[in-house]
Amino acid sequence: MKFFREAALTVVCLVLGIIIAMQYRSVKANTTLAVYEQQRVSDLITDLLREQENNKQLQKRIDELQKDLENLRTGTNTENETIQGLRKEIEKLEILAGLKTVKGEGIIVTLEGIGNTHVEDSNILAVLNELKAADVQALAVNDERIIATSEIRQVGSYMIVNGRKLLPPFAIKAIADPEQLEKSLTVMAGVVDVLKYYNIKVDIKKDDNIIIPAVRDDGTTLRYDLLTPVD
Repeated sequence: MKFFREAALTVVCLVLGIIIAMQYRSVKANTTLAVYEQQRVSDLITDLLREQENNKQLQKRIDELQKDLENLRTGTNTENETIQGLRKEIEKLEILAGLKTVKGEGIIVTLEGIGNTHVEDSNILAVLNELKAADVQALAVNDERIIATSEIRQVGSYMIVNGRKLLPPFAIKAIADPEQLEKSLTVMAGVVDVLKYYNIKVDIKKDDNIIIPAVRDDGTTLRYDLLTPVD
């Protein structure tokens, strides 16, 4: 009798253990699922907010385009506004082509031979190339504007630039960030060190108001009579 009582008690305890274990696993699974669902909801909210912001920006751009379209339809873009826009664009192109006198901050690099040493065209070209690599926006040698078709040729002790005879010393004006321009020239074993090694005196001066004249439009520098535009 005692044996059956103990056996029954054992069976009851075993069943209770199984039930408790199953409930624990169920609670743990539900907890994990809840955390996952919470993270998923958070991610969805973030995605929703991002899409709402994108839609807001798109709607803003659509409104701008619709306004432009409406202006074109109603003719509120006056002839004067159109002409003013074209003038600004033309002025920009003239500046880039060197047809306008410009001013700005930058540096002036002066080259002069020491003793019997003459400044060579390669010396000037070396300085110009370094300045171009430093994102210079306008250049001139002894106030001769340097553009894409400018020639720099040595003839004895002087230079020919844009068809004009230039005598030393040679002052190279450059408009751009003066710190960046000076750094590009004065790096160790750079252009300045090489020029000094060959007895070329180099003077670099920063200036907040450098003026570079426009290229002369007398047919000696700008020639395009043999050019035909391609549609």
